[in-house]
Amino acid sequence: MEVEEFYQSIEPLLRQKQEWFNNEKLQEVLSEYRILHACIHNLNELLIKKSLIHADPYRLDKRISDIVIPDTSPFPDTDTANQLGSRFSDYELMLDFLCTYYSFTVDSLNIPKIKKLLDFNAVVDWKNLYSNSSSSITRTLSNCLSSVRQNAPSVIISMINDCTGKSAAAVEKINAILNELGLFQRELYKVELRHDVFNHPEFNKQKAFTSPEEEVAEIKRLFGKVIGKRKPCYSELLQELANEDLGADKEKYRQAVLKRLEIKNVAQVAKKKKSNTPNSKKIIMDTVFCLGAIGPTLQQIYSKLTENFDVYYAKKKNFMTLLGQAFRLAFKIPEKERVCEVNIVDSQGISRSQKINVNEELKAIQQKVRIYSGIASKGSEYSKIENSDETAILNFLNKQVSECQSTFSKVNALDVFFKSLKDPLKRVKIKGMSLELSTLRASIINVNKKRSEYVSYKEETEQMKKLGISDND
Repeated sequence: MEVEEFYQSIEPLLRQKQEWFNNEKLQEVLSEYRILHACIHNLNELLIKKSLIHADPYRLDKRISDIVIPDTSPFPDTDTANQLGSRFSDYELMLDFLCTYYSFTVDSLNIPKIKKLLDFNAVVDWKNLYSNSSSSITRTLSNCLSSVRQNAPSVIISMINDCTGKSAAAVEKINAILNELGLFQRELYKVELRHDVFNHPEFNKQKAFTSPEEEVAEIKRLFGKVIGKRKPCYSELLQELANEDLGADKEKYRQAVLKRLEIKNVAQVAKKKKSNTPNSKKIIMDTVFCLGAIGPTLQQIYSKLTENFDVYYAKKKNFMTLLGQAFRLAFKIPEKERVCEVNIVDSQGISRSQKINVNEELKAIQQKVRIYSGIASKGSEYSKIENSDETAILNFLNKQVSECQSTFSKVNALDVFFKSLKDPLKRVKIKGMSLELSTLRASIINVNKKRSEYVSYKEETEQMKKLGISDND
């Protein structure tokens, strides 16, 4: 039958485009979200440091398991510090969830999910970041950044401009891909509907294929029984499907479907298929870029460690302690070095005692946050690494993985140490780090996996060269 022939003819095109989305375009979306995340993290830290917004006191207690849109309702300018601080923090937390946990595949991004992401991307209008914006978040953020720019050093102004510019560009690229994916999901919806409903034994083909109206009516009759609650019933798409099958202008509708299933950069796709040789520099730089996802996690660990150490070393404020502080400040006497002894368990399960210099450890974590934030935003740190040869980049990766694993072991030991404090008044104030440790472990595993894939590819390539086999053979 003509209808079934058309359906069968577009199935290969659907599979090809789905593969294109999964392997290329949705990976671009993830990369752009990582850039956006790094920019938002830097702006959030800057605004808190300048006391223009307040850090969200409940941030560390929030758990995200799905796409959530931050509150966008209007708020008075008099409450900017609290409201913008809370909402901008939620915005950053959502980006952290997307970059760390969310699966960017065609199967996971259905039509409702795409709409949610587009709504999330519209929370801040980065392209029109003006003080007269109708959006409360966009307007107050613009005013806060303008306040920071006044009499600020050129490096701060440059950082703000760089972050807002990259954020606008990232959101624009993401939205373009999501909109195209939305059109593709509509085609998938119609094809799956044809497959599930048309093949149902109760579907009356003879009656349905007499007119578009009869086809829509027959699909609606069986929709609840066949599809159930798995998918919503989109009347618009049902009508579109019927027009493609039986409409007076069915050829026009079918040509529109074929047009939507075209892969825009078909020449590049063909070139990639022709050449099976991956770019080894690109593989290793993708691995480096994954380090950028560790930055925000380390920043959260740094904040909790700072608070926990302050609780642990806190002394009762009396006349003598205040007098001692005054003398140290007056004569610039450095504070006594803080050293913490913990039990660290290595990869083989062997426990050993180790002394941790508190200030040095916090400084090292903060240094890593700076480097990884630069990588995530593809700033100067990223460019410096990219301009190095592959051997130097691999050495950098090896060093970072080793140091991150060491940091994980120390922080894990400190988490156990703080939770085991004997003083109940101190123990109740301790911030747990289980979630951050879990995220850090997952990020390290991801980087390590990609690094191993690069090493395996290089070894395989070298072996083939020794055997005189070309990659293109």
